[in-house]
Amino acid sequence: MFRRWLPGPFGLGLAVLALVAASKGMSQMKQNDAFRLVVAPVGPQNPRNSEAAIIELKDGRLLLGWTEFYAGDGADHAPARLVGKTSADGGRTWGEKYTLVENDGGCNVMEVNFLRLNNGDLALFHCQKNTESTDCRIMMRTSSDEGATFGPARQLSPDNKYTGLTNGRCLRLKTGRILLEAWEGGDSYCCLSDDDGRTWRDSRRVKPAKGGCWEPACIELRDGRVLMLMRTQLGGQYRSISTDGGETWSPPTPTPLTGTAAPVSISRVPGTGDLLAIWNHNPGAGHRNPLTAAISRDEGETWEHFKNLEDRQGDQWAYPAVTWVGDLALVTYFNYSGGLSLQLRGLPRSWFYE
Repeated sequence: MFRRWLPGPFGLGLAVLALVAASKGMSQMKQNDAFRLVVAPVGPQNPRNSEAAIIELKDGRLLLGWTEFYAGDGADHAPARLVGKTSADGGRTWGEKYTLVENDGGCNVMEVNFLRLNNGDLALFHCQKNTESTDCRIMMRTSSDEGATFGPARQLSPDNKYTGLTNGRCLRLKTGRILLEAWEGGDSYCCLSDDDGRTWRDSRRVKPAKGGCWEPACIELRDGRVLMLMRTQLGGQYRSISTDGGETWSPPTPTPLTGTAAPVSISRVPGTGDLLAIWNHNPGAGHRNPLTAAISRDEGETWEHFKNLEDRQGDQWAYPAVTWVGDLALVTYFNYSGGLSLQLRGLPRSWFYE
């Protein structure tokens, strides 16, 4: 007579452990899997979704914010507001869109930047564009409910100046100082705060000897210096170094990050500590194709592992921003073909080294 085998307590324990290990393995695999989304496609009354940033919330969800153009042709000074979505699965799916900041400018509000403050609140920095060339202001708002609502704006730049930000910027140094990258009149600089955003002052300005610079991106180096990369019309990204926490900057010099006049994103890779740059690596071209990543193992002195994120003929990509969640880089940018839609790619750390 055939007798079915029934596991005893030891066998059951091994089976349970195996299931748990398999489940963890599948979860880890999913967490590190690459993915791609058109996270905010354009529509009939929405000609452009662009300039995004992502921050991780206290409960592990992600908050995505971007500029939503809701009228006109989607040009830089067309009507736009700041909107957001949240994700509970590492960016693979997103909830319903809601308004972060309604348009209170003469033209629009743009350029989302997030930062966690020491008191637990979220800071949101953005531009308020009132005219096309003479009045653009840097504004700061805070949220005490994890980005569900943001309070009234505080103005950080002077009236009657066209002062700009770029999306996905702002950093806190080891000293606690906050640096918010800004530009005005062909100069790059940082807004500085040593009291967690209560008061602000401007750093010294910097520009290359042979031309202007815009849309800087900064990162703190291992030795405490700060590296600034800046968009130029001189063939690519230029670099400047601060040895005093962003107060003053060295004369800018060219880098191997050559390409058209477009902004760069820079971040530090978890695990390796290397620097990751993403920019349009197209020397001499008049369009933003391809979109390229490169790694620096020596704090921005040299670059390697040049690899294109996007290079499809007939399209363009711009304004990248990177948020690391574990070993996964969440990269946002927008493309030009078929309307200016916001793209999101999730890329494991290993992808940038392959």
